[in-house]
Amino acid sequence: MRGGITDLRSKDGVNAMGAKQKLLEVRHLQTQFRTEHGLVKSVDDVSFRIDAGEVLGIVGESGCGKSVTSYSIMGLIEAPGEVAGGEIWLEDRELTKLSRKQLRKIQGKEMAMIFQEPLTSLNPLLTVGLQISEVLSRHKKLSKREVKEQSIEMLRQVGIPRPEKIYHSFPHELSGGMRQRVMIAIALSCGPKLLIADEPTTALDVTIQAQILKLMKELRDNLNTSIMLITHDLGVVAEMADRVIVMYAGQIVEEGNVYDIYRTPKHPYTKGLMNSTPKLHDDKNTLESIPGTVPPLSNMPSGCRFHPRCPLAHDQCAKEAPALEKLKSGAQVRCWLHQEGEVDLHEEFKRRRTAIGG
Repeated sequence: MRGGITDLRSKDGVNAMGAKQKLLEVRHLQTQFRTEHGLVKSVDDVSFRIDAGEVLGIVGESGCGKSVTSYSIMGLIEAPGEVAGGEIWLEDRELTKLSRKQLRKIQGKEMAMIFQEPLTSLNPLLTVGLQISEVLSRHKKLSKREVKEQSIEMLRQVGIPRPEKIYHSFPHELSGGMRQRVMIAIALSCGPKLLIADEPTTALDVTIQAQILKLMKELRDNLNTSIMLITHDLGVVAEMADRVIVMYAGQIVEEGNVYDIYRTPKHPYTKGLMNSTPKLHDDKNTLESIPGTVPPLSNMPSGCRFHPRCPLAHDQCAKEAPALEKLKSGAQVRCWLHQEGEVDLHEEFKRRRTAIGG
């Protein structure tokens, strides 16, 4: 298909020197909201990058700033919220400096987003076909016939059966999995370089989840699409991501490649997330939980934001906030335990238990 998702861009994600091409770079992002309780910093000094063809997973509990980060990148923060500081670079353009009109030319064309709940994200008054056609008509110079043909072909390429019929359907007439596929078709209709997926498999049954993840893998492999995958499901991250960012209370607390994050987590919060995930081959059948809850963003604790819930916290943790430090392994971690080098958290937990007679 001319202009279809199988031939929209080159698959080459490296430059002439063989290095990965940087697609997105977020530098010291700060997003805040003015509320009756005062100024709430939902995203506080967050920095990261995504290379061409890379899948970056962002994990953390609800309220940690994952979705607000994605909305900031897409330019969807509205009053009483604002991007108060930092820079967001998509290749050679700084997005926070663009006007609303300039940003609209990029949204949907070069970066697109799959929202968490497709039923509320899709317009219930418009057919599926009209909603895909709207994006194509905005960004491409096509005739009405070509727009319809490409819309139907997009539905076919995301695995929707009888796309000609679905083209004329309304969102409420479709299942949850079908609606999510429609959202993906809309997001990919113009072949964006960056796809942001905010909890793309939430509330879907496991069979549909597997199909959606398989589709996203194919997009990455066939189009070199970069994916920013936001989720609380660590199993999805393990299957999809190349690198992982762990967020807590509006900050990054750990970053590393997916293998190292799962094998040897560096931050006690990351280890707590891992321990609270069911494991298929766990003979002890144990499932731990992290005590307490994420602090309200309007009332952050002093020092390290995780210290009230951390089993390894000491006096310094409550008094002084640690910086995000880069370790020799290349990982980054925000924890006082690693100021003098990497610490094996498993051994540290054993040592603490022995010290207190546990």
